Amino acid sequence: MSGLRDYLLLVILGGLIPASLFRPWVGVLGWFWIAYMVPHSLTWGFGRSLPLAALVGGATLAGFLFTKDRKPLPRSWTVFLLLLFFAHITASSALSYDPALAWAKWNWVSKIVLMTLVTLCLFQERARLRYLYLVPALGLGFYGFKGGLWVLRTGGGNRLWGPDKSFFADNNTYGLALAMILPLLLYLSREEPRPWLKQLMRAMFGLTIIAILFTYSRGAFLGLAVVMAVVVWRSPWRLRFATVVLIVAFIAVPLMPGQLKDRIGSLTQQDSAETRDTSTTGRIEAWQTAWGIAVTHPFFGEGFKALWSTEIWNTYYGNDYLAVRDVHSLYFEVLGEHGILGFLIYLGILLSTLATLRRVRRRWRHDPEHGYLARYAEMTQLALYPFLVAGAFLGVAYFDLYFLLIAGGALLGVLSQEAEAAAKAGARQEGAMAPASRTPQMATAPDRSPRPRHA
Repeated sequence: MSGLRDYLLLVILGGLIPASLFRPWVGVLGWFWIAYMVPHSLTWGFGRSLPLAALVGGATLAGFLFTKDRKPLPRSWTVFLLLLFFAHITASSALSYDPALAWAKWNWVSKIVLMTLVTLCLFQERARLRYLYLVPALGLGFYGFKGGLWVLRTGGGNRLWGPDKSFFADNNTYGLALAMILPLLLYLSREEPRPWLKQLMRAMFGLTIIAILFTYSRGAFLGLAVVMAVVVWRSPWRLRFATVVLIVAFIAVPLMPGQLKDRIGSLTQQDSAETRDTSTTGRIEAWQTAWGIAVTHPFFGEGFKALWSTEIWNTYYGNDYLAVRDVHSLYFEVLGEHGILGFLIYLGILLSTLATLRRVRRRWRHDPEHGYLARYAEMTQLALYPFLVAGAFLGVAYFDLYFLLIAGGALLGVLSQEAEAAAKAGARQEGAMAPASRTPQMATAPDRSPRPRHA
């Protein structure tokens, strides 16, 4: 039985599709809104089966082909390596162990890469870039807000899960996604002029921290710890901030359910075979299998979803393993699926993005006009840190939010170059318009001619 939410979603879709055709940058925001807010999962009837992403994405791409409101792809190492990586995963899919599985996942990843490239052409403006960050912050922040309230209301006896029909439905990726948006909520709230939205984002920030803990995801715990440590360290009020965190932790720890304390405490029990649980043992076996594939096929690996095959495990690990399972590490995921060469290209995208963000942050940190570039660069850095740490234990190499942050880094590089050019042009113009009185004049030689003598 359909409800009001289904018809409301249909009305929104009816407005979003023509907007995407005539304003494809709005369509990109709509596509990301569907990915992070997952509105169809909040309905109960026909809305759950609507192909929202396909309809909005198709309209956006059609509008992109005809719009004049687009710029060329940024000329940077990040974009070049992203294009190279796409070519590489296409080749590895063609040479994969199981082409049916490989091409199915290639189809999903290629959509993410394609929309990332479209984003790079349409969002080379400050206002649009802010909207690009606001959509995931508020979309995922909604679930952090909702999850945090649920924990406070029920005591958090059960773990939190992400919305169904989303790329972060399981508790591990849900916790990671929430950890990645914490810096977005914090930094965007600092410069938000609307008081109601500023307070909403701050409330989302606090409740999202609670929600992360109650996903019971050890990877998310690590991501949260990294984010909070860096946020406290970089804060100008780090002593006060650290004191508040310690006081809240001192009050909250005794109130935690026993199973949550045990889950967090298990992080220190995974360094030896005697205390290691089966989840960690299975991960290590998967990593060894993925490494075996990478060493044997260093150029292209065995293609997408290689570790989903029993024959692959028997070939590269042996018969003595717990179960056929995914690799549960973004690093070994890329190694096994695309070989050492694919992993180096993937790593190059990440390192070039971090280098760009570091350069932008240092250049504009104290600039009164372009200081937002430094703040956005620092925010993007912080959002990537939990992905790098928690991703070592989760198979999230092709995470939607990761590619959005990669695009954000490349766009900040473009805006930084434009700001640099504008600053240099302004300096040249100021020099040309300097008052003539400041120009040194040639001294006039004294008149040495003989004076006439009077009679």
